[in-house]
Amino acid sequence: MNSEGEHRTPLRGFTSTPRPLDDLPPFVWHGSIRSPEIAEQAAYYGDGFFANNIFWPKEHFQRLIELYRRRYEHYGHGSADQAVVGLGGQVFLRKNSQDAMREFRPYFDNAPVYGHGPSLEEFTEQAPLTVGSPQEVIDKMLTFRESFGDYQRQLFLMDHAGLPLKTVLEQLDLLGEEVIPVLRKEFDALRPAHVPDGPTHAARLAARVSAAAPE
Repeated sequence: MNSEGEHRTPLRGFTSTPRPLDDLPPFVWHGSIRSPEIAEQAAYYGDGFFANNIFWPKEHFQRLIELYRRRYEHYGHGSADQAVVGLGGQVFLRKNSQDAMREFRPYFDNAPVYGHGPSLEEFTEQAPLTVGSPQEVIDKMLTFRESFGDYQRQLFLMDHAGLPLKTVLEQLDLLGEEVIPVLRKEFDALRPAHVPDGPTHAARLAARVSAAAPE
């Protein structure tokens, strides 16, 4: 491969590895914490838009996602509610909320991003961070759909603020066993038929095969 661009020296005889699976390029996500230009770029190309949705209030990310959805429709890729949205989210889980708050508080209070600022109670009220039981995490994350519309990807920040590895692994166990199955079931049941599921390699490959099939 040969390539020339504005921001790096030209590439000559370069081979990227690994090659795209089934010769199908991966789905592209454009991620943003605060830049509306990224939402516009994602909409222009018909790619996915991933909103950070961790450290800022939901109203900030609502504006970015609404812009992306509106411009996605403007560029003719589908209706606004069919735009492909991903969200971040941060949780700390224990079997009951009292243990979760007590254990996470010292990490929160000294975190490099939000430490020494709002209290843990204030931050969980104003931002997407959820500290509590599996059911509390499920309940709050279901409100994301109310705030942002149907969306296709949910990523979780699980190891921020200096959590020990053992604690992170315990979080992942609770998330995978008690939270993710319920969220998948609920979001699938609520999603209208015309709104696409999350982009997967298998689904995109099947769509390519179907489009290439003779009438």
